[in-house]
Amino acid sequence: MISIQSHSKQTGRSGKISRFLLKVKHIVSILLVCAVLSSNGFASIVSAASEPESTASESSSETTASAAAAESVTDTEPSADTPAVDTAVTDTVQLQTALLDPQAEDAPVIDGKAYVLYDAQSGVFLLGSNQDTPLPPASITKVMTILLAFENLKMTDTITVTRDMYESIPNDYVRLGLVEGEVITVEDAIYACLLISANDACMSLAISMGGTIEGFSQMMNDRAVELGCNQTHFTNPYGYADENHLTTAHDMALIMAEALKNEMYTKISTTANYTMAATNKNSEPRGLTNGNRFVSTTTYAYENYIGGKTGFTDMSAYTIVAGARENGRTLIGVVLGASYSQIRYSDLISLFTYGFEKYSTTSVDPSEYAEIQKQTIDQVTTGIAAAGYVLEITDATLSIDPFCTTKAATAVNGYSTGIDISQAVIQGNLSTQVLTFPVFRQYADSSKNQVGTLTITICDQKSAETAAEAAAAANEPKTSIGAILARAGIVLLLVMILAFCIIIYVMLQKEKKRRKNRRKPRVL
Repeated sequence: MISIQSHSKQTGRSGKISRFLLKVKHIVSILLVCAVLSSNGFASIVSAASEPESTASESSSETTASAAAAESVTDTEPSADTPAVDTAVTDTVQLQTALLDPQAEDAPVIDGKAYVLYDAQSGVFLLGSNQDTPLPPASITKVMTILLAFENLKMTDTITVTRDMYESIPNDYVRLGLVEGEVITVEDAIYACLLISANDACMSLAISMGGTIEGFSQMMNDRAVELGCNQTHFTNPYGYADENHLTTAHDMALIMAEALKNEMYTKISTTANYTMAATNKNSEPRGLTNGNRFVSTTTYAYENYIGGKTGFTDMSAYTIVAGARENGRTLIGVVLGASYSQIRYSDLISLFTYGFEKYSTTSVDPSEYAEIQKQTIDQVTTGIAAAGYVLEITDATLSIDPFCTTKAATAVNGYSTGIDISQAVIQGNLSTQVLTFPVFRQYADSSKNQVGTLTITICDQKSAETAAEAAAAANEPKTSIGAILARAGIVLLLVMILAFCIIIYVMLQKEKKRRKNRRKPRVL
């Protein structure tokens, strides 16, 4: 009985061992299948699993201002007692902005030293005068400061006011009345800048971003260059009268167009009234009333107005920049050096009305140029063959502008498409050459509007083969160091697991054999 019980116990252990061995065999089989899978597949999985998610950073800001300041200043700023300086002529070489209609018929007469009307959709400057002449901008400088605030700060960010944010501002310049240690939000500061032109609020934004006036001015100038401004040099963030603080009507149009891409600019600058909550240093709320006559009056109310800024100093006279939108089309108007405040509003309304009526902006469909692109390539190929050159076209790229602006009277009769190859020169002794052809719309009155370019690359046989090999190599999937390490790690792991399973299997087989060799117990 004891022997039987003992044998029965051994038999139960043997069954468990058999089941365990079966599981081990299944695991080994699975691992072997995995081992023969493409290691690239494993590397891809590892790479995808470890790839970090991108996050979009918020970069917007707003602000507020004081009712008392709004009452004392409507849409203009008192100026420092600075003598006027003639800044119309500079020692720098001035770049000339190409105007679509430099001799515009029946164009409104604008009161000012310079003006321009810009189509923000197509990037075309429609008409203007002295648009490239550097002039002092006064408070329309704040448009750049607010643009940088949108790009670098959050609306909910707070600013703790320091003395350098208001001490250098002349006493007769508009202030919100900030004091040292006062905490305000970026949103409040932007409201104060746009509604009452508060210079201390503007300085608080600038110092919080640039550290110093000089540091922030450098930020302003760097951003201006990025936007394509070629005659702008800012020395302060709010428009203090300085003979070295200059911009042009052309440049301010580009800055305004960029700022209006942020919907918060329109929301804030078209707000009639705003209440700034009490702060740690001011127990009473501050009420801010918009001093811009496009918003605050019925006389100059303009339904298409989407935001802007005004300015004034003795040096600059009256300045204004604004945007208007009609049927999805955005125009930017700039007037510098107007003789009195009200005229700049009526002049801009006249400019906007003229621009929307006299010019047409339409989208450009690249497919319209597919056939003529093919014909041009065929012509170039024929020219190469006729000259007896051993050359071939290795690339042809068509770049089309998304929008095209022309005179409305011209556009009404339709257009044809064309590519001008008249200036093409193919040289047989160059290994590689790039030909660029203007792509245009031609209207019934024979006028043309360039809407893009066709770029054709021509190579000799050797260069063509090299280019083809380079293109093929570029298209081949590249194995990164991370992928290689991941692949090696997976293979090593599989080998270790497999070795472990084999060791267990061998040990179990030895144990099984040892049991078989044991003498069977006698039954009593």
